[in-house]
Amino acid sequence: MPDEMKTVRRRRRPQPAQQMEEESPVSAQPMRIIVGEENDEPDWMVSAGNITGAASRRTRQKGEETGSSRARTVTEAKAHKESQAVLKLKKKPAESDSSFRDSMREGETQGTAKKTQSTRTAVKRTPSAKRTTTVKRMPKRTPAKRKKLTKKERERRKKVFKRTALLSLGAVLAVVILAVGIIGGSRLLDIKKTLDVGNGVFYPNIFVNNIPLAGRTLDEAATIVTQQVTAQIASFKITLRTQDGRSWDITGSDLQMQYDVADQLDQLWAIGHTGSSAERYKQVKALEEEPAIRYTTLSYDLSRVNQILTQIKAEIDTPAVSATRIDDSTQWPPFSYTDDVPGQTLDITGLNEKICGMVDRLESGVVDLSPTPVEATVTREMLEGQIVKLSSFNTTISKAGNYAESKKENIRIGTEKFNHLIIKSGESVSFNKVTGKRTAANGYQVALEIAYGEYREGYGGGICQVSSTLYNAVVNAGLEVTKRTPHAIPSAYVDKGLDATVSDDRYDFVFKNTTGADIYLEAGLYKDNNNYWHTYFTIYGRPDPNGYTYKLESQVKETIPLPDPEYRQDTDGQYVIYDDETYQSSEGREGYVVDVYLVTLDANGLEVSRELTYTDTYKASAPVIYVGVTPRETPVPPELSVD
Repeated sequence: MPDEMKTVRRRRRPQPAQQMEEESPVSAQPMRIIVGEENDEPDWMVSAGNITGAASRRTRQKGEETGSSRARTVTEAKAHKESQAVLKLKKKPAESDSSFRDSMREGETQGTAKKTQSTRTAVKRTPSAKRTTTVKRMPKRTPAKRKKLTKKERERRKKVFKRTALLSLGAVLAVVILAVGIIGGSRLLDIKKTLDVGNGVFYPNIFVNNIPLAGRTLDEAATIVTQQVTAQIASFKITLRTQDGRSWDITGSDLQMQYDVADQLDQLWAIGHTGSSAERYKQVKALEEEPAIRYTTLSYDLSRVNQILTQIKAEIDTPAVSATRIDDSTQWPPFSYTDDVPGQTLDITGLNEKICGMVDRLESGVVDLSPTPVEATVTREMLEGQIVKLSSFNTTISKAGNYAESKKENIRIGTEKFNHLIIKSGESVSFNKVTGKRTAANGYQVALEIAYGEYREGYGGGICQVSSTLYNAVVNAGLEVTKRTPHAIPSAYVDKGLDATVSDDRYDFVFKNTTGADIYLEAGLYKDNNNYWHTYFTIYGRPDPNGYTYKLESQVKETIPLPDPEYRQDTDGQYVIYDDETYQSSEGREGYVVDVYLVTLDANGLEVSRELTYTDTYKASAPVIYVGVTPRETPVPPELSVD
């Protein structure tokens, strides 16, 4: 694409008609219109390819006559001859009458029975050159009296008739030729008048860029159109802006914008200025029905548009930043997260088409840029969704009994052993291994515990509440339980069938991480508003693929009646000494048969399934009554006593 505007080719301006007349004076004689064939053109009409219009009409010098102008042309002679024939035609009737009278007189001298009087025409010339003809009719001859004409008279009469018919036909032809000449001359005058309008200028109804060119020369049209497009290019500006206040301008100079003025003007100038006179006349007349409208051709460097938009895109485009998970020991699970930052990108494909359309129309304006948001590959929500709370379970610590504080301390120690424990995928966890042996060396204290179906004192009393709380949290998280044993008697802190007993030597609680990812345990004690202490376990890990959660529900299937009391001798004197004394150490308990179901819930908390997992049996326990073994001595009455 050239850097400069294409140069408009200037056409030589035709000389005005007035100037030509001054240089070549026309003869004082009036212009004669020569009637010829329909396709014949007079000398003043322009030949094909001449664009000066009527400026080339034939002129004559004053007082100068050439031999050819004095001599009659063949056409003039022919017209003169035909006009003379018309005049003779008008005089013939009188001459015909005279011949007729002579023939009648000749017949009378030869002894005709009755004289025939010929019709005589008296022509009287009035001052106004009008002729009045008086016709005298002769009396009709009866057939009997009519004399038969001779052969010579008949031949003479035929000659007269033929001559009269030929003269009449010639007169008609002369009139027709004269009419055709008048019509042809009128048409030629209309062509001349129409083409003279565009003598050296544009014809009416011709427009460029909505500018009327009628009456303008080619140079004038080029000047005014060039001024228009130059001003339009100078004022052209497209502003691209974003919502954050940034903007970029695209101007005509940025695009190396230019117009081709000469191309359209040349095409419009050709209308009415090229071709034969008939073709030019037809073109000019067509403008009356449909104006000729052209628009200058705009050219610009399309690569510059792409370069500017690419530069703007580089400034606007922002890559998205993914969220990250960072190890953080102050958090649990031991992670903190960075926020994801969305990016944006500008689609310059559609923008390029829009801007090019505005450039083609030379339409200035403001274009708001709307970049497309780009989401981060990894969002904080995604990372946080990878480790969620799977379950949480808590139980209340009883305040009753002499060992309440010792029991609470044992629960605290056992719970603390599991706090912030990370369990790898596929790893099994043994409760006894994590808590260690319940001994004084490990910090455990003496408290009541269930052993062999009854409460007894022992180190670590209350540790089963820790294992039972953890057991429910593990089941609710969907983990696999591989070892679990119920108590001999129901526990007060969980429903029947939901407990898990442990002891150093006999029973253990074991579960396995089957989630496919690490799980994270959080455990501890907290105090509620009623001053009751609670132990809790919360498990975090990969969510269930189906979004399911789980829980255990128990139903008492059967109640076992209370057995008869069991009497035991207190040989050690622990409760009573004498055989007439008793002490009920246990009130006894009813037994229970309990069905335990695993209930599966969907993400909305609706039950999906209910499955019988196991059945626990709690045996009935008889009341225990201790009886002393030492007989009491019988007192001796005083009267029988011996001093």
